[in-house]
Amino acid sequence: MKAYAAGYSTVFNELPFELCKASQGTIPSDLVGTYFRSGPAMFSAGAVEPPKTSAVRPKEPPAPDGTDKERMVKHPFEGDGGCLGVTFTGDGTASARFRYVRTATMTKERKKGMKIYTGMEVTRMEGANVANGMGNDFPVPMFKHHLSPGLNKSRKNTSNTRSIYWAKKLITLWEGGLPYKLDALGLSTEGRSQLGGIVNDSDPFSARGVIDSKKDRILFYSNKQDGGGSDITLFEFNSKFRVASANEYQFPGYAIISDFAVTEKYAIFVQPPVSINGMAFMLPKDPAKFLKVDKEPAMLHLLKRGQAGSMKTISVPADGISDSELQFINAYEDENGTVIFDAIRSDSRKVSKSMTEWPWAQTSDDFAASASKKSLWRYKVNVSGGSVSKECISDVPIYFGSVNPAVSGQKHQYAYAAVGAMGMSNAPPQGIAKINVDTKAMDIWYPEEYEFCGEPMFAPKKSENAGEDEDDGYIISVLNNGKEKSSEIIILDATKITAGPIARMPLGIAIPHGLHGCFASTDECNWSAEEIERRAKLSDKMESRGNMWNEVKSDFSGLGLRLDDFEEYFGDLL
Repeated sequence: MKAYAAGYSTVFNELPFELCKASQGTIPSDLVGTYFRSGPAMFSAGAVEPPKTSAVRPKEPPAPDGTDKERMVKHPFEGDGGCLGVTFTGDGTASARFRYVRTATMTKERKKGMKIYTGMEVTRMEGANVANGMGNDFPVPMFKHHLSPGLNKSRKNTSNTRSIYWAKKLITLWEGGLPYKLDALGLSTEGRSQLGGIVNDSDPFSARGVIDSKKDRILFYSNKQDGGGSDITLFEFNSKFRVASANEYQFPGYAIISDFAVTEKYAIFVQPPVSINGMAFMLPKDPAKFLKVDKEPAMLHLLKRGQAGSMKTISVPADGISDSELQFINAYEDENGTVIFDAIRSDSRKVSKSMTEWPWAQTSDDFAASASKKSLWRYKVNVSGGSVSKECISDVPIYFGSVNPAVSGQKHQYAYAAVGAMGMSNAPPQGIAKINVDTKAMDIWYPEEYEFCGEPMFAPKKSENAGEDEDDGYIISVLNNGKEKSSEIIILDATKITAGPIARMPLGIAIPHGLHGCFASTDECNWSAEEIERRAKLSDKMESRGNMWNEVKSDFSGLGLRLDDFEEYFGDLL
């Protein structure tokens, strides 16, 4: 397990550009497009110094992980986000790059060389009992951010959770704050985005975007939480990233949500049963102090798409395992109108400790004691009858479930996921699995004991006859080698998962265990190595221009305001 723990190591040197070749096998010629993935990557604050031309210089140089506890985050999810991009052009090579998202908070800590944002530390230090073991869950907690709204020193937008490429725009997401827009070629940060002015600069925004493959839309939500109720805005954007609809709904009580699913008619949310400590609500809003997850049934909300306020709420029957913090894989409606969705559940009944010091999870016992056990379940919702049933598909520890984006929001036969390598026992994500959700059959490939895979992402084949079958494509994942402290891209044939990678491609950098990403297969995403390298050099040059670095120049950033300037000059007042 020390090899797994090594995967939570800060990236001190970014990767502006690397032309990569397969060290094993051959990169398929019909794999064309760009793979993006986000994840926490800076666990020691100020790990990357500002440009030499910056007027503000840190008092201390970057500190290696563990050497200065005051600079280390208490939970890996608090790490500043980095984005990986790997472009395949069908010529047997790939262009890789990795950069941090220059968020306002990361920029400020970077310039001062110290940890400034400590808002979640009170909750992290409360230990394993927070939210019945879910609040500080490992590796991703249920309580993801401080509950003080807007721009302040308690809520740190790390933009570390998900990369989404849509309508020629790349954004990175974090639950509770605005998305950041990145240049898709060089991965330079263009600034916080208000999505064309639709979202206010202090509004929360989701870390999840769901594709409606039939209508060619992408959906997000905003969750404005309050003790008396939570206002949910469901956004639908068309293929040009223009707003098709924005409808408001109200959930009862204080809604803690971080995921949802979409069918042709509905957006699906599951709201945990949460009660509030009224006194603590008047004080600093530390989740562990004033929120309690009760052992009552969760509420399933079916939001009627395109109809503001129209929703149906159904109680999810309790069975001993919490339905809080569901991780949705896909949803659809069958011919009878039944809503069916597959999701990963988290069983936190055996969580007994919380790890707050780096390095995290050095032993199997530490991981099992601090992480909920994940399993794959199918839910069926009888909409007219107002009932929910559920069935376990697999009890193997399962993480980062995904489907072929072509069937997102439609009936699917296969799901892909990272799985543990200790049978039914709780273990971190390591292998890659393909699950036939109709038959419950699983095809699994496991790497070496010191290698760990992340989220599997489906990539369609770029050929005339491709796409006839749902699994006609490739699975891409990042493999972290904890023994060598290196990372590779692995490529598997989606029809032959057990055969293992058909290509392994070293990245020339060790990238920490990440979270979520996407594969962009549209025609413009096969940029040449020369284009990417040229943009990378331009990104470095622009950042070296002192106080002008990270300037927003995008028409996608709302009014074009550089919100980072506001934080930089007035942040001490927030």
